[in-house]
Amino acid sequence: MRSLFIIFILFVLTSCAQKPEEKTAEAIDVALSHLSSGECEEALKVLLEASDSTNPIYIQVLASAYACLANYDEVDFIANELSGLSTGTPADIMKSIASMSLSTEITADSDEYVAIRNGINTILGTTTTVTHDARVTKFGSRKAGDMSVQALMLNVVNLGKFLNFYGNVDATGVKGAGTNTNSCFINYTDARAQTVVASAVTGACTTNNDGHPDLSFAVADLPNTKRRLCEGLMLVTNILDILDNLDLSGSSELAKLEDISTQVSTFKTAAVAAGLGTLINMTSQSECETAMDTASNLDDMEYLYSLVFETGLQ
Repeated sequence: MRSLFIIFILFVLTSCAQKPEEKTAEAIDVALSHLSSGECEEALKVLLEASDSTNPIYIQVLASAYACLANYDEVDFIANELSGLSTGTPADIMKSIASMSLSTEITADSDEYVAIRNGINTILGTTTTVTHDARVTKFGSRKAGDMSVQALMLNVVNLGKFLNFYGNVDATGVKGAGTNTNSCFINYTDARAQTVVASAVTGACTTNNDGHPDLSFAVADLPNTKRRLCEGLMLVTNILDILDNLDLSGSSELAKLEDISTQVSTFKTAAVAAGLGTLINMTSQSECETAMDTASNLDDMEYLYSLVFETGLQ
């Protein structure tokens, strides 16, 4: 009788257990309720307990929960940040992105920056297959499109933070005019990059040794510097990858992002012409960091920063 009773209890417990897809659906529903009330950490806790990397809606809600920690609201971003972006010239775009209200940063790897980065990584992943096409293959074109639009906006947010902090901008996005001391992103040792800096097309950056202290090439700082340099570049390359594969012209709210793509593609064209096609077409953070372990690739990264970040943000 005791054995039968134990079997009965096990049967009841098994029959009442949720299927994985039911657990995910419930987690999404509860998390959305938390997010609607601004309860970011509570939403994140529920979602992480479910853990379902195969469900695109789960992935999007998890990314939103991370972004919530950075006080990011998608509706507010579209209405108040995107509408204010200038699309006149590439330099205008970079300045306006650097001076968005969400862009203000006073420390490297701030909690807000890391939260947005976690949201981006949740959608894009961190493997070597970080492309819009890879998401289409895994999730289908419609869901991949939704995920890419969300990732696109998060990338723009963190690009603003990156430009703002490491470019040391003022309230209008002018490089080198902020509260830090640097006028360039990094100290340039590569001869090609030095030539770009000396050509008077890089705004306030007119010397090779006035880089941001948190992008130092000192041996002790190099691991973080390599990671940060790759993060900055991946923000640009993933924005380009998404915009090259999505048509947003039909959306009145998002069409301005198409204008950004048209202008920022100028930097990509220049990088490819300079022989930097491998880096400017790279979309994987892990792949980029591995590449930086080779001295010639690190030199190429210097050259790329002079062409894209120094020339782009003035």
